Amino acid sequence: MPKQQVSRKQLKFVQFLELLEADSEFLGAFETAPNSDTAWGCIKAAALKAQLPHPPQKLGDFLRIVSQHAANVPSQKLLLAVNNHRHASKVIANSNRQKKRELTNALGLGKGALPYSDLVTKNNLIIIQRDRIPDLYKCGTTLIDHGNEDLARDSEKVLFVPADDTWYVVGEHESIAFINSTGKSTLYLGCYSPSLYLTSCGIELVIIRGCCALCPDLIDHVNEVIDGVIHNRRGVRPTHGGKLIQYGWNAGPRHARVFGLVRNVANKKLNGEELAAQDKSILGIMSLTWNLLIAALPKEVIDPVKEKLAEASLPPMASPGNVKEHGYELSLPDGTLSWSTAERAPAEAYMSQNYTSPIHTDQLYAPYALNWVTMHEVIDHDAAGLHVRTKGSKFHRTSGGNYVDVSLGVVVRCAKDTVMAVKPTSRHGTTLSRPGVKCQGTAINFSTHIKTAFDKAMSAGGLVIDGGSNSE
Repeated sequence: MPKQQVSRKQLKFVQFLELLEADSEFLGAFETAPNSDTAWGCIKAAALKAQLPHPPQKLGDFLRIVSQHAANVPSQKLLLAVNNHRHASKVIANSNRQKKRELTNALGLGKGALPYSDLVTKNNLIIIQRDRIPDLYKCGTTLIDHGNEDLARDSEKVLFVPADDTWYVVGEHESIAFINSTGKSTLYLGCYSPSLYLTSCGIELVIIRGCCALCPDLIDHVNEVIDGVIHNRRGVRPTHGGKLIQYGWNAGPRHARVFGLVRNVANKKLNGEELAAQDKSILGIMSLTWNLLIAALPKEVIDPVKEKLAEASLPPMASPGNVKEHGYELSLPDGTLSWSTAERAPAEAYMSQNYTSPIHTDQLYAPYALNWVTMHEVIDHDAAGLHVRTKGSKFHRTSGGNYVDVSLGVVVRCAKDTVMAVKPTSRHGTTLSRPGVKCQGTAINFSTHIKTAFDKAMSAGGLVIDGGSNSE
């Protein structure tokens, strides 16, 4: 069949395609990895030789050129390769859509929070009435589990928990909501400020286990991202144990408050492409964390948090070059899943590894802080020494790393795949972990000083998109 009459400009595109069709190296590379350096090297060389006025810059550009001009190329090798690629892409896209549906349904994403009364049946949630009491324990006091007395240093103030028989210890498999006796607001006095902090719900503390039990590969992916990021970023709260990495928006250092995106990259060897990929992964798992938390935790927790978020009007989670209202992706080992219209995480989020803190308080503009423990396991049994009883102690050793709400008198045994809603305006902390124990997780917070910096930035005329720092 003779070639159709084409313009001089079209001839350049035809020459471009003929050069690629005759290039066996390109055809081989395109069939196996269309976006490989080899394939793009051939495309760039052919575009230069054919003097294309606008060479393709991405795969979609190249595919459009093939669709528009392949009819003028006598052989069908290139068209066959492109059609095979499109068919394979469609199969992968359909498979990813099915995986996305399965994951969304398994985690209950997008369905909205349920009242805690419904979670009693769904998650075997236990409801316990418990009121806060004035406590005598000072901020800065180190928390240690009974049985782990050997972790105490002579020079530090220590509270061994549970402090007495009135305390409640939440077991590793227990899901519990602690509710005060009035079912109404309660007031607390913070450590570092004489101000009283008002909370808006009778729920004091919620612990729900096993929210990701049907998707073990997903929680493994989250842990891989945390493990890969934690060593490349500077942490906040350097006086606390382990590492706590902030992400999203912050208020800059204490001596020079400015609202902007966190800049905490410590590994200067990472190039722009590697940083962009890491930022994308962090945005993905933080947004997954948020959507999991608002699906798993009680409506009585999530509604007042969302109400305060709306009042604060802070922008959602972002990174340099990726400031959007909605949407996130998870780059899983077997494919990328995308939620283009889903909520992004709020402005301030954290990921941690082996993080422990003494008794302290945090000042929030929302009634709760939310977190997800994604890993808690003994990786070195000899170092942990759980089989040994500390000399002089009548208790068995524990792995440690447990959350402690001091004024509520509750110790929460740390366990993998646990989501929690806590009130950090009251005194709280985490117990020291034993050596050989690894703990990781993510958290969504609502710090007052970040909101204050945002309000000042808005009053001054706008936001700093790539400013900020990792300091609190």
